[in-house]
Amino acid sequence: MPLDQPKEGTKKRRVIQILDSPDGKKSTKMKKASYLHLETIQQFSHNVLAYSDTYIWKCAEASVSRLDAYILLTGGELSDDVIDAFVIRLCNKIETTDSYDRKIHVTRPWLAQAFLEGNLEMVAKQMKENVSQQKFLECERIQIPIVSSGHWHLVELVREEKKFYHYSSINSPIYTVDAVKFRNKFMSFIESNWGLGKLEHHGLVSVAVSQQGRTLVCGIFMIEFINSIVEKRSITISKGYCAKYRAKFCAALLYARDAPFL
Repeated sequence: MPLDQPKEGTKKRRVIQILDSPDGKKSTKMKKASYLHLETIQQFSHNVLAYSDTYIWKCAEASVSRLDAYILLTGGELSDDVIDAFVIRLCNKIETTDSYDRKIHVTRPWLAQAFLEGNLEMVAKQMKENVSQQKFLECERIQIPIVSSGHWHLVELVREEKKFYHYSSINSPIYTVDAVKFRNKFMSFIESNWGLGKLEHHGLVSVAVSQQGRTLVCGIFMIEFINSIVEKRSITISKGYCAKYRAKFCAALLYARDAPFL
Protein backbone atom coordinates (compact mmCIF):
# COMPACT_ATOMS: atom_id res chain seq x y z
CA MET A 1 0.00 0.00 0.00
CA PRO A 2 2.05 2.98 -1.21
CA LEU A 3 1.88 6.18 0.75
CA ASP A 4 0.36 9.18 -1.00
CA GLN A 5 2.18 12.46 -0.96
CA PRO A 6 1.17 15.00 1.71
CA LYS A 7 -1.30 17.74 0.76
CA GLU A 8 -1.39 21.40 1.59
CA GLY A 9 -4.08 23.14 3.58
CA THR A 10 -5.26 24.29 6.98
CA LYS A 11 -6.82 22.45 9.92
CA LYS A 12 -10.59 22.01 10.01
CA ARG A 13 -12.75 19.63 12.11
CA ARG A 14 -16.29 19.20 13.45
CA VAL A 15 -17.40 18.50 17.01
CA ILE A 16 -18.47 15.09 18.32
CA GLN A 17 -18.26 13.97 21.96
CA ILE A 18 -17.33 10.43 22.99
CA LEU A 19 -18.92 9.07 26.19
CA ASP A 20 -16.41 7.83 28.78
CA SER A 21 -16.65 7.53 32.54
CA PRO A 22 -14.76 10.31 34.42
CA ASP A 23 -12.45 7.81 36.15
CA GLY A 24 -11.68 5.97 32.94
CA LYS A 25 -13.46 2.78 34.10
CA LYS A 26 -16.25 1.09 32.22
CA SER A 27 -19.54 0.36 33.99
CA THR A 28 -22.37 -1.66 32.46
CA LYS A 29 -24.40 1.53 32.04
CA MET A 30 -21.53 3.39 30.40
CA LYS A 31 -20.69 0.44 28.18
CA LYS A 32 -24.29 0.37 26.95
CA ALA A 33 -24.24 4.14 26.49
CA SER A 34 -21.04 3.96 24.47
CA TYR A 35 -22.62 1.50 22.05
CA LEU A 36 -25.69 3.74 21.73
CA HIS A 37 -23.41 6.69 21.12
CA LEU A 38 -21.48 4.74 18.50
CA GLU A 39 -24.77 4.11 16.68
CA THR A 40 -25.50 7.85 16.82
CA ILE A 41 -22.10 8.67 15.34
CA GLN A 42 -22.57 6.08 12.60
CA GLN A 43 -25.97 7.57 11.70
CA PHE A 44 -24.35 11.01 11.63
CA SER A 45 -21.52 9.68 9.50
CA HIS A 46 -23.83 8.21 6.89
CA ASN A 47 -25.58 11.55 6.40
CA VAL A 48 -22.64 13.92 6.79
CA LEU A 49 -19.36 12.10 6.13
CA ALA A 50 -20.03 9.51 3.47
CA TYR A 51 -19.28 10.21 -0.17
CA SER A 52 -17.83 13.63 0.54
CA ASP A 53 -14.37 14.89 -0.32
CA THR A 54 -14.73 17.95 1.93
CA TYR A 55 -11.76 18.17 4.29
CA ILE A 56 -12.44 17.93 8.02
CA TRP A 57 -8.77 18.23 9.03
CA LYS A 58 -5.95 19.84 7.08
CA CYS A 59 -2.49 21.16 7.71
CA ALA A 60 0.52 21.84 5.52
CA GLU A 61 1.61 18.19 5.59
CA ALA A 62 -1.58 16.11 5.51
CA SER A 63 -5.33 16.27 4.99
CA VAL A 64 -8.28 14.09 6.00
CA SER A 65 -11.56 14.21 4.08
CA ARG A 66 -15.04 13.42 5.36
CA LEU A 67 -14.90 10.25 3.31
CA ASP A 68 -11.64 9.26 5.06
CA ALA A 69 -13.37 9.75 8.42
CA TYR A 70 -16.39 7.75 7.27
CA ILE A 71 -14.17 4.83 6.23
CA LEU A 72 -12.27 5.08 9.53
CA LEU A 73 -15.51 4.93 11.50
CA THR A 74 -17.31 2.20 9.57
CA GLY A 75 -14.59 -0.43 9.32
CA GLY A 76 -12.68 0.26 6.13
CA GLU A 77 -8.95 0.49 5.52
CA LEU A 78 -7.39 3.67 6.89
CA SER A 79 -5.93 6.09 4.38
CA ASP A 80 -2.26 7.00 4.75
CA ASP A 81 -3.21 10.60 5.50
CA VAL A 82 -5.34 9.49 8.47
CA ILE A 83 -2.31 7.76 10.00
CA ASP A 84 -0.13 10.77 9.20
CA ALA A 85 -2.66 13.17 10.74
CA PHE A 86 -2.62 11.33 14.06
CA VAL A 87 1.17 11.32 14.15
CA ILE A 88 1.33 15.06 13.38
CA ARG A 89 -1.21 15.93 16.05
CA LEU A 90 0.43 13.74 18.67
CA CYS A 91 3.87 15.24 17.95
CA ASN A 92 2.40 18.73 18.28
CA LYS A 93 0.87 17.83 21.63
CA ILE A 94 4.13 16.34 22.92
CA GLU A 95 6.06 19.46 21.96
CA THR A 96 3.54 22.12 22.99
CA THR A 97 1.94 20.78 26.19
CA ASP A 98 3.02 19.18 29.45
CA SER A 99 0.80 16.16 28.85
CA TYR A 100 3.62 13.88 27.75
CA ASP A 101 7.34 13.40 28.28
CA ARG A 102 9.22 15.60 25.81
CA LYS A 103 11.92 12.91 25.52
CA ILE A 104 9.55 10.76 23.47
CA HIS A 105 9.44 11.38 19.72
CA VAL A 106 7.21 9.93 16.99
CA THR A 107 8.33 10.11 13.36
CA ARG A 108 6.20 10.54 10.26
CA PRO A 109 5.48 7.38 8.18
CA TRP A 110 7.57 8.70 5.26
CA LEU A 111 10.80 8.07 7.21
CA ALA A 112 10.63 4.27 7.29
CA GLN A 113 9.27 4.18 3.74
CA ALA A 114 12.32 6.05 2.45
CA PHE A 115 14.72 3.64 4.17
CA LEU A 116 12.89 0.51 3.02
CA GLU A 117 12.76 1.77 -0.57
CA GLY A 118 16.46 2.70 -0.52
CA ASN A 119 15.79 6.23 -1.78
CA LEU A 120 18.93 7.98 -0.50
CA GLU A 121 17.79 11.49 -1.38
CA MET A 122 14.48 10.96 0.42
CA VAL A 123 16.26 9.31 3.36
CA ALA A 124 18.41 12.41 3.88
CA LYS A 125 15.35 14.68 3.60
CA GLN A 126 13.23 12.64 6.00
CA MET A 127 16.02 12.27 8.56
CA LYS A 128 16.53 16.03 8.53
CA GLU A 129 12.80 16.63 9.05
CA ASN A 130 12.05 13.76 11.44
CA VAL A 131 15.14 12.75 13.39
CA SER A 132 17.87 15.38 13.43
CA GLN A 133 21.09 14.56 15.28
CA GLN A 134 19.99 16.85 18.11
CA LYS A 135 16.60 15.12 18.34
CA PHE A 136 18.29 11.71 18.35
CA LEU A 137 20.60 12.69 21.21
CA GLU A 138 17.88 14.44 23.24
CA CYS A 139 15.16 11.78 23.03
CA GLU A 140 15.11 8.62 25.08
CA ARG A 141 12.50 6.85 22.95
CA ILE A 142 11.79 7.23 19.24
CA GLN A 143 8.75 5.58 17.66
CA ILE A 144 8.77 4.88 13.93
CA PRO A 145 5.56 3.81 12.12
CA ILE A 146 6.20 1.39 9.26
CA VAL A 147 3.94 0.34 6.41
CA SER A 148 5.16 -2.66 4.44
CA SER A 149 3.32 -5.22 2.31
CA GLY A 150 0.12 -3.30 3.03
CA HIS A 151 0.49 -3.67 6.82
CA TRP A 152 1.05 -0.98 9.46
CA HIS A 153 3.38 -1.87 12.32
CA LEU A 154 5.67 0.01 14.71
CA VAL A 155 9.32 0.06 15.73
CA GLU A 156 10.43 1.85 18.89
CA LEU A 157 14.07 2.69 19.64
CA VAL A 158 14.85 2.82 23.37
CA ARG A 159 18.28 4.40 23.40
CA GLU A 160 19.32 3.61 26.98
CA GLU A 161 18.55 -0.09 26.47
CA LYS A 162 20.18 -0.11 23.02
CA LYS A 163 17.20 -2.00 21.64
CA PHE A 164 14.50 -1.68 19.02
CA TYR A 165 11.08 -3.01 20.01
CA HIS A 166 8.77 -4.25 17.27
CA TYR A 167 4.96 -4.08 17.63
CA SER A 168 2.80 -5.78 15.01
CA SER A 169 -0.85 -6.84 15.10
CA ILE A 170 0.02 -9.68 12.72
CA ASN A 171 2.84 -12.03 13.70
CA SER A 172 4.68 -12.73 10.47
CA PRO A 173 8.36 -13.09 9.54
CA ILE A 174 7.68 -10.76 6.60
CA TYR A 175 7.13 -7.79 8.90
CA THR A 176 9.95 -8.78 11.24
CA VAL A 177 12.33 -8.82 8.28
CA ASP A 178 11.18 -5.33 7.28
CA ALA A 179 11.69 -4.09 10.85
CA VAL A 180 15.22 -5.53 10.90
CA LYS A 181 15.94 -4.03 7.48
CA PHE A 182 14.82 -0.62 8.70
CA ARG A 183 16.90 -0.89 11.88
CA ASN A 184 20.05 -1.80 9.95
CA LYS A 185 19.68 1.03 7.43
CA PHE A 186 18.70 3.56 10.10
CA MET A 187 21.72 2.80 12.29
CA SER A 188 24.03 2.67 9.26
CA PHE A 189 22.89 6.16 8.22
CA ILE A 190 23.63 7.54 11.69
CA GLU A 191 27.09 5.95 11.78
CA SER A 192 27.95 7.22 8.30
CA ASN A 193 26.63 10.78 8.56
CA TRP A 194 26.69 12.05 12.13
CA GLY A 195 30.29 11.52 13.25
CA LEU A 196 29.25 9.61 16.37
CA GLY A 197 31.66 6.78 15.75
CA LYS A 198 30.83 3.10 15.77
CA LEU A 199 27.51 2.52 17.53
CA GLU A 200 26.91 -0.51 19.71
CA HIS A 201 24.72 -3.26 18.32
CA HIS A 202 21.03 -2.61 18.90
CA GLY A 203 18.97 -5.79 19.04
CA LEU A 204 15.38 -6.05 17.83
CA VAL A 205 12.80 -7.51 20.23
CA SER A 206 9.35 -8.59 19.02
CA VAL A 207 6.74 -7.58 21.61
CA ALA A 208 3.82 -9.93 22.27
CA VAL A 209 0.67 -7.88 21.58
CA SER A 210 -2.95 -8.63 20.71
CA GLN A 211 -3.51 -9.83 17.17
CA GLN A 212 -6.02 -8.31 14.81
CA GLY A 213 -7.81 -11.17 13.11
CA ARG A 214 -9.04 -11.05 9.50
CA THR A 215 -10.06 -7.40 9.42
CA LEU A 216 -8.72 -4.09 8.09
CA VAL A 217 -7.54 -2.78 11.44
CA CYS A 218 -3.73 -2.75 11.41
CA GLY A 219 -3.77 1.07 11.35
CA ILE A 220 -6.12 1.16 14.35
CA PHE A 221 -3.86 -1.20 16.30
CA MET A 222 -0.75 0.80 15.43
CA ILE A 223 -2.28 4.13 16.50
CA GLU A 224 -3.25 2.56 19.82
CA PHE A 225 0.23 1.02 20.21
CA ILE A 226 1.66 4.54 19.90
CA ASN A 227 -0.90 6.06 22.28
CA SER A 228 -0.32 3.37 24.90
CA ILE A 229 3.46 3.68 24.82
CA VAL A 230 3.44 7.49 24.90
CA GLU A 231 0.92 7.52 27.75
CA LYS A 232 2.92 4.82 29.62
CA ARG A 233 0.03 2.40 29.98
CA SER A 234 -0.41 -1.25 29.07
CA ILE A 235 -1.59 -2.11 25.58
CA THR A 236 -5.13 -3.43 25.94
CA ILE A 237 -6.59 -3.17 22.45
CA SER A 238 -8.05 -6.35 20.98
CA LYS A 239 -9.95 -7.10 17.80
CA GLY A 240 -13.24 -7.08 19.74
CA TYR A 241 -12.82 -3.40 20.67
CA CYS A 242 -11.94 -1.98 17.27
CA ALA A 243 -15.34 -0.29 16.75
CA LYS A 244 -14.81 1.62 19.99
CA TYR A 245 -11.33 2.76 18.96
CA ARG A 246 -12.52 3.70 15.48
CA ALA A 247 -15.20 5.93 17.04
CA LYS A 248 -12.66 7.42 19.44
CA PHE A 249 -10.15 8.22 16.70
CA CYS A 250 -12.84 9.58 14.38
CA ALA A 251 -14.08 11.88 17.15
CA ALA A 252 -10.51 13.06 17.74
CA LEU A 253 -10.31 14.20 14.12
CA LEU A 254 -13.71 15.87 14.22
CA TYR A 255 -13.56 17.39 17.70
CA ALA A 256 -12.77 21.05 18.42
CA ARG A 257 -11.07 22.65 15.44
CA ASP A 258 -7.94 23.85 17.27
CA ALA A 259 -7.70 21.11 19.90
CA PRO A 260 -4.65 18.82 19.97
CA PHE A 261 -4.80 15.06 19.54
CA LEU A 262 -7.16 13.25 21.94
